Amino acid sequence: MPESELANTDAPPVRCMYLPLGDYGLLVHSAGVAEIVELSPIRKTDNMPDWITGYMSWRGVDIPLVAMERALEKPLPPAGVRGRIAVMHTVGNALRPGFYGIVIQRLPTVVLANERMLTSSPDAGEVDWIDGVMELEVGRGLVPAFDYLEQRLAA
Repeated sequence: MPESELANTDAPPVRCMYLPLGDYGLLVHSAGVAEIVELSPIRKTDNMPDWITGYMSWRGVDIPLVAMERALEKPLPPAGVRGRIAVMHTVGNALRPGFYGIVIQRLPTVVLANERMLTSSPDAGEVDWIDGVMELEVGRGLVPAFDYLEQRLAA
């Protein structure tokens, strides 16, 4: 991100990761990402919401995998060979073992961002899932509502 975009803001920039989905991505604090891993076998179970693609084993623990496109009612991009899983730390205590995965389309990009860079509110269908939107050089960045996501995963 160019320094000129950050120069007109009062809040210091925060190192974030842009997790690419389709023609947009999720913007998350870097400390929230435990690890980026390759796609691995996914175990499906019955009675899962369509936005949970299944479970995968990560470091000996089964973690749920989230397809944010489905949660946001957006089309899924075609599966690519560069697809990855962003293993996320939970922000609350609702979900055990304290991790879940988000399916992403390729390796993430590190960006600097701050609160004043929020450009708009979420679209109507995104309100519960998304806290804000930022336009970045790498694309449209959606700031996830992690509390809501984790409550839904724990339900």
